[in-house]
Amino acid sequence: MNRYVSNSKWLVFCLLSFALATSAVFGGNADKADKREDKVAASHRSVVVAENRRALEAYEKRNAEIAPWPEDAAPPNTDNAALLYYQACLLVPEPNEALKHKIRPNAGPTPEIRTYLGKCLPVIEIAQTASRIPECTWAVWPGARSSLAPVRKKILLLATVLLMDATTLAVDEKYNVALERCLTVQRIARHLSDDPELYTYEEFFFGRALYTIQILLGMMPPDQNILTWFRDELVRIPKLPFSSAKRWRGLLEIGEDRMRTDTDALAFFRAQGLREARGQQAKESIQNLTDKQFRSRAAEVFTQIADSILEIISSNAIYDKRLSKVHQLYNELTGDGNADPIVKTYASLANMAEGLLTHQVEQKAWLSGTKAAVEIYIELAKTGKLPEKLPANLPKDPFTGKDFGYEKTDDGFALRCAGQGFKKRKKSLLEFRVRR
Repeated sequence: MNRYVSNSKWLVFCLLSFALATSAVFGGNADKADKREDKVAASHRSVVVAENRRALEAYEKRNAEIAPWPEDAAPPNTDNAALLYYQACLLVPEPNEALKHKIRPNAGPTPEIRTYLGKCLPVIEIAQTASRIPECTWAVWPGARSSLAPVRKKILLLATVLLMDATTLAVDEKYNVALERCLTVQRIARHLSDDPELYTYEEFFFGRALYTIQILLGMMPPDQNILTWFRDELVRIPKLPFSSAKRWRGLLEIGEDRMRTDTDALAFFRAQGLREARGQQAKESIQNLTDKQFRSRAAEVFTQIADSILEIISSNAIYDKRLSKVHQLYNELTGDGNADPIVKTYASLANMAEGLLTHQVEQKAWLSGTKAAVEIYIELAKTGKLPEKLPANLPKDPFTGKDFGYEKTDDGFALRCAGQGFKKRKKSLLEFRVRR
């Protein structure tokens, strides 16, 4: 019995010793693994820190050595700006999680923003070069709108990068190059307007560029040379980015394509026609049409109404007259004198045209107001004081065809516009600061 107990105690002792030894070995291995992971993490952090330092140094060096006037870079051998824009979208770095909420068009030039912009220098150069190429064919596959989401996201990020660079350059007192960045964004807006699948982003580019221009003009001291150069460059933008006629054509092309290829869209419009039909005979006339016959009749009506609207919104008449004609057309299409239910189905196009026309004229007013403001800044640079009244021969308010209202403010001056959208915004889009 004593022998058995003795042997048992010896066995327990051996097992405990083995367990302790194993624990020590594996515990030591775990400690070593943790240390290796710490070393890898530390090495990765040091690489990131080094990359960020080089990016910040590159950005500061670029700002220090940047030419006093923007240079026209010789574009590569391409006749399509979209090829370069797609490259820029591929190259623009995605900001990390800590930086994402700080990335916005007019973000202050913190060290983190400057470091990020340093990583974007090749992208900025590509975008600026692409914007100066006259032709831009995006070649978006028809009906592939959902697949464009990554491209749209990158295009928006590209605009934000350019405008953050503009703000930072202005803080560094490189005002002319900062304004050139805004012109680059306006030229890109013009390129976006060329594609019916991308034109909606034209508004963001156009609006943010003008807003940044307002900020920069208020930051810089009145410099006649810079302001005269900028005035001339604004005129050289090939055309107003917002073209209601072009946008209208794009919407019509999308609508016509849906009618041809989307059976659900066809069923929807046929159901609309039945709802608009007055009397059993009118309903039966629609029900008896084959899909091919209904498409053909709908396309005919669609084109007639669209052409009428296009003629109105493309005219040079003042806003009120064009708007009145749009209302008149809508009343004619929906009135009792018109018995065609398919015509009434597409009468809503006139309502769409009203919103499109109003928005386009608002954008034109913003641009015309900015051009007028530049002339006032030039007058300030020449005389050292703001004019008492609006100088002659300035761009007009497109809502009325007359001069903008003008008044001095505590911070600078304001231009009043007759557009309802501006009144709702309490003139904020037409207020300009003057650096004291």
